[in-house]
Amino acid sequence: MAESQPYEMNAHNEETGLFHSAQSKVRMFYRGTLFQVIIVGLVSFMNPGIWNALNGLGAGGEEAPFLVNAANAITFGIMIIGCTVGGIVSNRIGLKWALVLGTLGYPFYSASLYTNNRFGNNWFVLVGAVTCGFSASMLWASEAAIALGYPEHHKRGRYVAIWLGIRGAGQVLGGAINLALNAQDSKTGKVGYSTYLVLIAIQCCGLPLALMLSPPGKVRRDDGTSVGRIQHTTWLLEGKAVWKLLRTRRILLLIPVFIVGQWGGTYQGNYFTTYFSVRARALGSFLVGVSGICGDILTGLALDYKPWRRGTRAKVIWIWLVCLILSLWIWQTANQVLYDRQAPSLDWTDPGFGRGFAVYILWSFSSESIQTYLYWTMGTLDDGTGTLARTTGLLRSFESVGSTFAYVTSATHWKYINTLILAFTLFVFQIPFTTVAAWLVPDKPYQNDSDDAVHEDIPRFGEKDESSNSSVIHGLQKPIQLAREITQEANSEP
Repeated sequence: MAESQPYEMNAHNEETGLFHSAQSKVRMFYRGTLFQVIIVGLVSFMNPGIWNALNGLGAGGEEAPFLVNAANAITFGIMIIGCTVGGIVSNRIGLKWALVLGTLGYPFYSASLYTNNRFGNNWFVLVGAVTCGFSASMLWASEAAIALGYPEHHKRGRYVAIWLGIRGAGQVLGGAINLALNAQDSKTGKVGYSTYLVLIAIQCCGLPLALMLSPPGKVRRDDGTSVGRIQHTTWLLEGKAVWKLLRTRRILLLIPVFIVGQWGGTYQGNYFTTYFSVRARALGSFLVGVSGICGDILTGLALDYKPWRRGTRAKVIWIWLVCLILSLWIWQTANQVLYDRQAPSLDWTDPGFGRGFAVYILWSFSSESIQTYLYWTMGTLDDGTGTLARTTGLLRSFESVGSTFAYVTSATHWKYINTLILAFTLFVFQIPFTTVAAWLVPDKPYQNDSDDAVHEDIPRFGEKDESSNSSVIHGLQKPIQLAREITQEANSEP
């Protein structure tokens, strides 16, 4: 009986060791950069991903695009200032809580589209656009800073692709639901109201997911180091930092592409609403998500292609994207000239459907590819999460400027060929500026700015905290010295 006790103790110790080992691995994954990017991707999946799915239907699934375009103009109008403020707020309250605030407004917008679709009221759509604008400002600034600032440098292309790819999966899911609910409707018009109920339920799940994000100080990279964080900042310091950032050459060169890079998306939404049936639009909302994910993943992998230096990757991929997008604009112009002569109503059984449909799908591929590229480029400018929060907030404010004016022009009854020519011209205009920015991408990463983040001296997993040990020893030196003196005096007495 006594002999069995050591065996039982050894078995118990072995089981305890395995349990603690598994627990440690789960904890390391939970605090790792990959899990944080997955969380950000899932939050984007639930909120802007579903928002994109609704817009992928063309004009939010409505029969006429004008009200939804006006609402989107309000949303992006708020974000012109909101995204810059969102970057500042992220540094004040923390990226996690900024992300949480960013999940609150999206369901209201989708609910407003539901009430408009079913009951015909318009005012709630405009209210929903306001709530969405404030929430999106916080989410846009915080999610990009997390996706760029948390990962290791050599993984940023892939991790940005994971973040944007998961967000695109929201559009794939929303598109699949749209297609299942509207596959029998071969006429042009608005989608069924049951579509909105499913999408609203999905968006409400974004809040609990955002609460699972780890703050920067608790995140561990593969090498055991922590992510930099700001410990001391004020509203005044943040405002000065944003103003300083705005005057840097690398930011000024990227402003034009952020203003006009997504301008064509509003034209594409109007184009798809006007010329395609409900079920064709539902199919399109599904396939643009798949196409966008492919663009994110392929571009992200190319941006992390190790045999090429980072500067070479920046140049080659930018040239490829310019050639692709210019080709699509030329194709789209030919389609629009044809449709202006006689406006079609295209279903997937109609001749000529493939010509008009394919360019819309490929546009999503190019749009997501350029977004992945631009975020990766932002990640090469600075390293600290504080500066990245300001940078992403600032540049996304300028992106909102472009989106606002694009939706304003699309909310009018301006001819589609005119909106197309405007977007095409603006894209050509920004090419020289972004090309210079691509040529300035450094081969080696920037170090953290001195006024950005203050790293805590946190030991790696499995290592002792030498700094804390040395401070304890230093604090004990005086008592030890005093004890030695007392002992020596006692021994010297007769």
